[in-house]
Amino acid sequence: MNEMTQIKKGGSNQVVVTRKMQRYSLLKAGGALLLICGFAAVLFCNDPLPGVRKAAMRHRLKVEQGERDFRKPSDGEQEDKSEATETNDGGRRFTFELESLKDGATGKVVIQTKPDWAPLGAARFHELMDQKFYDQTKFFRVVNDFIIQFGISGDPAKPKPSNIKDDEVKQTNSRGTVTFAMAGKNSRTSQLFINTRKDGNTFLDKQNFAPFAEVVSGMEIVDAIYDGYGESPDQGKIQTQGNAYLDQKFPLLSYIARTSEGNVGED
Repeated sequence: MNEMTQIKKGGSNQVVVTRKMQRYSLLKAGGALLLICGFAAVLFCNDPLPGVRKAAMRHRLKVEQGERDFRKPSDGEQEDKSEATETNDGGRRFTFELESLKDGATGKVVIQTKPDWAPLGAARFHELMDQKFYDQTKFFRVVNDFIIQFGISGDPAKPKPSNIKDDEVKQTNSRGTVTFAMAGKNSRTSQLFINTRKDGNTFLDKQNFAPFAEVVSGMEIVDAIYDGYGESPDQGKIQTQGNAYLDQKFPLLSYIARTSEGNVGED
C-alpha cells in the first residue's frame, strides 16, 4: 500500500486518517493563521480607536517624564503653595508678622498681589516690600467696619516715596482687599488700607481707589488689630516724628514687626 494510515481511538469506532487528509488539514490551519495575521495588521494600520491609543501614549509619556496628575494628587503629593511666591501674572505673596494686637497677641497676615487689578500699585508695593519699608510701621487709623490704614514710615529720616500715577479701578474694594490711600489724582505713595467691612466698600470704587492685592490668610488677625485710638493719631506728626510720637501718645497701637516673602510659618 502506497498510503500509510494512522488510527485514532474514538469509542468503539475507528477513524482512518490518510496522509492526504493530514496535508489538507495543515494547509487549512496555515491559511486560517495567515488570515488572522492579515486582519490584525489591517486593524493596527487603520486604528479603529485612535483616541484610546493616543490617551495610552500620553499616559505612558507622563509616567516616563515623571508628570503628576494635578486633578487628584496622591498621598504625600499635595501641592506646596507656600513655595509659590510668584504667580503667572507677576503677583507675589508676602507675610506680615504683627505684634501688639488686642490683648497683646501676635499673628501673621499673608497678602497676595494682583498686578492685573492695578499694575502700577502692585509694582510700587513690590518695590517697597523689597526695601523692607513696612517693617516697624504702625496701624495708625482703625475705623471699625470700614478700613485699617498704615504705611507711614516709623523713621522720619527715611526718604518719602515719590508719587505714582493712578490705576484704572478693575476690582471692587471688597473685604480683605488692599488699596493705596491717596489725597487726590496721582498722589499715591506708600500709605495703604485694608478693607474690613463685611459687605465691602464699593463706594470707594467710584472715588478711584484701585485695589492691587488681597489678604489670602489671616483676616482674623487683621480684625484683631488694636482699634482703641480710632483716627486720633496725627498723620502730620507721624511724618515728622515717626514712631517716637506714636510710642509716647499711642503706646497700644498694633504694628508690623517684620515682613518677608512667601508664606512664612504657614502649614
